[in-house]
Amino acid sequence: MSPTHREGSGLVIKGWLYALLAVALWSANFVIANKASATIAPVELAFYRWLVAFICLLPFARPTFARIQDVLKDKREVRRLALTAFTGVSAMNTLIYLAGKSAPAVDLSLISVASPAFIVAINRLVFRRRVRSATWLGVGMAMMGCVWLIGTDGTSSLAGLKVSTGDLLMVVASITFAVYTVVQRAPKGMADGEYLLLLIFTGLVGLLPFYLMREALYGCSPITLDTGVYILYLGVFASLVAFYLWNKSVKLIGASRTGVSYYALPCFVYLIEYVAGGKVLSGAVVGSFALIVAGAIVIHFTTTEATEGATATSGTGTNET
Repeated sequence: MSPTHREGSGLVIKGWLYALLAVALWSANFVIANKASATIAPVELAFYRWLVAFICLLPFARPTFARIQDVLKDKREVRRLALTAFTGVSAMNTLIYLAGKSAPAVDLSLISVASPAFIVAINRLVFRRRVRSATWLGVGMAMMGCVWLIGTDGTSSLAGLKVSTGDLLMVVASITFAVYTVVQRAPKGMADGEYLLLLIFTGLVGLLPFYLMREALYGCSPITLDTGVYILYLGVFASLVAFYLWNKSVKLIGASRTGVSYYALPCFVYLIEYVAGGKVLSGAVVGSFALIVAGAIVIHFTTTEATEGATATSGTGTNET
């Protein structure tokens, strides 16, 4: 095996690890969406979450905002930034927290795994990237694993084919996350931390009118100790760390392959609730997990999206349009 090939394989493995760690950190987001829904409004939770993340990134503020003028000169980059910030920061998590008021965490995570299929579809329909039949087979296997998991989970409303408002909101959230994953890319010459700060700032600006409207109509929700812990976790780990890892993964292995790791989300959520005593591991649950992983492996080895070693080392994103 040549040094170049080994280096490329190492980048792919690193990309997968980044993506899976990001998904593991995000999995708690769905549990928190349920637990926090009774004490804090969804738009407040989303706004406070990103405000904490923004404060943590303030050391990057001066170089980031010094480069904004260069970004604003390129209308294409402005449109990309606005769309990325709206889908990834302003809309997606607010929709998840709204959905958490009427749908259990497992339902939310199961619906969210439609995102990788949406990512593949967007790449095919919008950007005309070739998708093999075997790739769609992998998508189908992973989705079947999720359906199997639904059938083994007696607490899921989806098991009885009941669709709530929260379920529908989660479908919209899945689409917004797919769009975010496909279109996000740091402007040329901007470091990852600077790009994340710019995204968060733009997303907060988009959230601010809805936050202020909610506060004017209903007043500020009290921040309890539990709610404060949720906000800190979401602001630091589910926002800064997870999004940084996810964006790095997209740069290393591409949007479609990174999106495949999202199929592990229900597994992580199920395991969190198992540890908390709310779920039971059975042979059927383990089998559904295995089918999800098998589908992800098929997608990985059949995707035609550009690989990565050369792209990553050149410093450009593999989801460039």
